[in-house]
Amino acid sequence: MLRAVAVVAILASSAHAGREMCARDAKHHGAAIDLDVKSADIHDVFRLLADAGNVNIVIPDDVQGKVTLKLKRVAWDLAVCTIAAVHKLDVTANGNVILVKRR
Repeated sequence: MLRAVAVVAILASSAHAGREMCARDAKHHGAAIDLDVKSADIHDVFRLLADAGNVNIVIPDDVQGKVTLKLKRVAWDLAVCTIAAVHKLDVTANGNVILVKRR
């Protein structure tokens, strides 16, 4: 039981180790993409953007919604932050793992 508690403590402390990916002063340097979707499930769009950025993504089930957008030559990470802003979501990066959650 003690070992399980230690693992939980490590996970909890590492959850705060990430950086806010969409901070107001954040620089977006991801590969430029074109994306045109209409009424697409937000989970599917974030998964597509994770593939474009070659990163892992975690999105809880309580993040829900649809998104319509048409983007040309936009950095994939800027696209993530734009969708997050519209849906009032927080995006945290910890290495190559992106966590998207409700505010």
